[in-house]
Amino acid sequence: MDEIVGEFLVESYENLDRLDADLLALEEDPSRPDLLASIFRSIHTIKGTCGFLGYAKLERVAHVGESLLSRLRDGELVLTPEITTALLRLVDAVRLMLASVEANGSDGDGDWSDLVAQLEALQQRGAPSVVPAPTDAVAVGVLAPDSPAPGRALGTELATAPPAGADDGDRLGELLVAAGSVTPDAVLLASYAQQLGDERRIGEVLVDHGATDQDEVNDALRAQKERRGSVSDSSVRVDVGLLDDLMNLVSELVLARNQILQHSASRDTVASGTLQRLNLITTEFQEAVMKTRMQPIRNVWSKFPRVVRDLAMSCGKQVRVEMEGEHTELDKAIIEAIRDPLTHVIRNAVDHGIEAPEKRLAAGKPAEGRLRLRAYHESGQVNIEVLDDGGGIDPERVRAKAVERGLLTEAHSRELTERELVGLIFSPGFSTADKVTNVSGRGVGMDVVKTNIEKIGGTVDIQSELGQGTTLRVKIPLTLATIPAFIV
Repeated sequence: MDEIVGEFLVESYENLDRLDADLLALEEDPSRPDLLASIFRSIHTIKGTCGFLGYAKLERVAHVGESLLSRLRDGELVLTPEITTALLRLVDAVRLMLASVEANGSDGDGDWSDLVAQLEALQQRGAPSVVPAPTDAVAVGVLAPDSPAPGRALGTELATAPPAGADDGDRLGELLVAAGSVTPDAVLLASYAQQLGDERRIGEVLVDHGATDQDEVNDALRAQKERRGSVSDSSVRVDVGLLDDLMNLVSELVLARNQILQHSASRDTVASGTLQRLNLITTEFQEAVMKTRMQPIRNVWSKFPRVVRDLAMSCGKQVRVEMEGEHTELDKAIIEAIRDPLTHVIRNAVDHGIEAPEKRLAAGKPAEGRLRLRAYHESGQVNIEVLDDGGGIDPERVRAKAVERGLLTEAHSRELTERELVGLIFSPGFSTADKVTNVSGRGVGMDVVKTNIEKIGGTVDIQSELGQGTTLRVKIPLTLATIPAFIV
């Protein structure tokens, strides 16, 4: 890949991640001109660079979005939920075209005319635009939150794959688009369905709705295993001061090595002092190198407000996301490992935990539910808490479901404490949902969370109070690298 294109992709992916967060923050507080200016600059940068590189389709879509943002910035339009949704759709479209650029060097052959028309209509009138419904086969029923899930018998490879939300789900769609197997619109609609809580993978959604066939999905899965990570995953931003410290430590290490070589034949005090100095420098050098891999947990959390917004709208709920400790740092490998488990937890909290506004008002609660994310360091580990003020988990209902599914006998279930009963939600295939929808009820999710967290040496614990809410705590190591320890 050309170096200039690679730098453009890295910068653009970073801008898109920031755009998601800024758009949701602006929707919550439209009176912040700094956010609007930041959003405008990000889109303007992408548009200018892709025009220079010759990606005309990407430039066209970004230009229409920039024009709409310009009118918002100048005060000619007022931000509405319809405009926010359209701009978020623009971000998704740009991300899909960037993936095509990374895969095959072009911005794809997708037809984004309906998105352009929607943005132009909003720009002209500032009102919700009427856009024809997509005619692609995958569009039928994908976004209906109450539609039952189609059968999952889609072949061995998909049947044994991890559930939706795995970190390679979007990349599978990108590979299918790059291969010409599906249209970008079909993948975009399937990814929308996942954001709204559909537990199926993108390949399953596309096959079930006739957008592609099983053989093409299997080919893409095989290619996916051989494909390296995204260009945005291959680089890490490191503070210049930290790099200076590393360079100084390397210089000190070389000097200490040279002194050891000079005095290796003797056992005088000079050699002894040099060894102690070498030990100290090596320890500091190891700690500094480990710091280069540390990333703030906000890199994961930044995507959750968008997930919560889309899912809450589909469920008819009002949810406010609060974050504490977003600057807590973790090893990049740990960050990637916890992304999908935390996504499952967030979706469960919105769907199962937080009640509908009318139910909350009847219980004496505010109509808007609260979802709080908290992270902090403790005893050499990182603690992550997901708290909601919803209805909590009913231990008696869990007991009844466990007995009904044959997980426990009636006598054994009576011996368990309330906390032990609540812990049964981590059992494979367990669900207390009354019916299966695109959002929940299939019994996948929490067992995957527990398994994936334990793979990296972490633990999961859950506490719930009926009518008051649920708290899920995850404890994970700071890093998977070698660290010094005492064995007592």
